[in-house]
Amino acid sequence: MPASAPAFACFHLTPPNEGTAQTYWAFFQIMAATIRRTCPAAEIHLLTNTSSDVPDGLDCDQVFRHNTTRSQKECFERLMVEEVECWQAYFASDLFQEATVLIDVDLLVQKDPFDLFDGEFDIGLTYTDDPALHPFNSGVIFVDPSRPAVISRYFDRVVERVKSYGPEFQEWYGDQMAIAALLDDPDYSEASPAVIDQTKDDLNYRLWPTEQWNYSLPLDAENKPIFMVAAEPGVLHFKGARKGLMLRYAVEILGFDAVEDASVAGGWKISGPV
Repeated sequence: MPASAPAFACFHLTPPNEGTAQTYWAFFQIMAATIRRTCPAAEIHLLTNTSSDVPDGLDCDQVFRHNTTRSQKECFERLMVEEVECWQAYFASDLFQEATVLIDVDLLVQKDPFDLFDGEFDIGLTYTDDPALHPFNSGVIFVDPSRPAVISRYFDRVVERVKSYGPEFQEWYGDQMAIAALLDDPDYSEASPAVIDQTKDDLNYRLWPTEQWNYSLPLDAENKPIFMVAAEPGVLHFKGARKGLMLRYAVEILGFDAVEDASVAGGWKISGPV
């Protein structure tokens, strides 16, 4: 069924461990609740594979399944390949009709990103000015539908890059490495807070600082996340240990209600302001 609305597309495979799987579906439900409040006209698409069990009642409008003959354990051992191949297939499908934001599961959406789409870029990325990190974080990627052939070629090249890496990076970080490699591994240590327009290989990029559209709470001297209000970023990304603060932030800062309920997807019933 073709999408008739802008979409958030979230890649997620069901982890083999049942407890971990339930936790991540809870993240999905919290993330979805923020989208329903902030972007009520948008659809939510789950991108997954044919080996993943998707719980009944999950708050999404479409489930796109990429075919795999591998076990889920094997898929997680090459998670980055699974991810980018799923992206590739999704953007070649008839679900890709409108402005789309690729997102990770551990995000809270605080502002509507679809006003950013002005027809002047094909791919939008978020960059960091921290030279110790990969230049781009793949948790938020903006994809414009105006030139589908250009988008298809882009994801073909991303897949080709990730599959060329060794097992370590096929399992983790390969997506971010490939995205950076297609822009010649840039250094943005002096760039923030600029929004950058750049064209390479017939593809128009727009680059936003992560502080604006892919922000993560800071870490203290012991690398523990600091709980704080961050109202300005459009998207909050609860990477790593920050995941433990995601539900708390949604409840205490954004005003959602969360009640444990084993009968619902993720084990938490999320409700609140609209």
